[in-house]
Amino acid sequence: MTVVGDIAQTGALAGTSSWARVLDPYVADRWRLTELTVCYRTTAEIMALAGRLLATIDPAQETPRAVRATGVPPWRRPMTADGDLVAAVQEESAFVGAGRLGVILPAGAVPDLGRAVARAVPGAALGDQPELESRVVVLTVAQARGLEFDSVIVVDPAAILAESPRGRSDLYVAVTRATQRLGILHRGPLPAELD
Repeated sequence: MTVVGDIAQTGALAGTSSWARVLDPYVADRWRLTELTVCYRTTAEIMALAGRLLATIDPAQETPRAVRATGVPPWRRPMTADGDLVAAVQEESAFVGAGRLGVILPAGAVPDLGRAVARAVPGAALGDQPELESRVVVLTVAQARGLEFDSVIVVDPAAILAESPRGRSDLYVAVTRATQRLGILHRGPLPAELD
């Protein structure tokens, strides 16, 4: 049997922080751990940022080495009004062209910010089960887990950190959903994990 997962992406409070904690009670010493050290999804530029965040989750875990670079570093911008998010989504959506853009919000921001994006961007998907084929998809971290987008805008990372005792893992999930470009919109100072 092969079990695959990334402990650093564990968002559920009942989730584990160790494979040994999960497997030892059932298979004792009859299992072995092999770590994936190569990252195929995200670019080297995004993985460098994600690696700094990963070090705060599990300092012993090695940051995966990205197989490709684009020369496009993640961008960061302050957000003082809902219009800043709408403008960033419109700009990034135009930039990725036919590609797909994921907008990842703190769960508490979906009613206001999610609806603002949906009103301003024709065809943007939003909801409990958003249409994932849409060019712009507005999601929470829980909804984005396991997905990938050409470009991702992570909104209010400090609020994502604060929403859960596993906020760092949730933020790690959010920043690793992008295959090409990553943008971060922040209210107030950028969290140290991303600065």
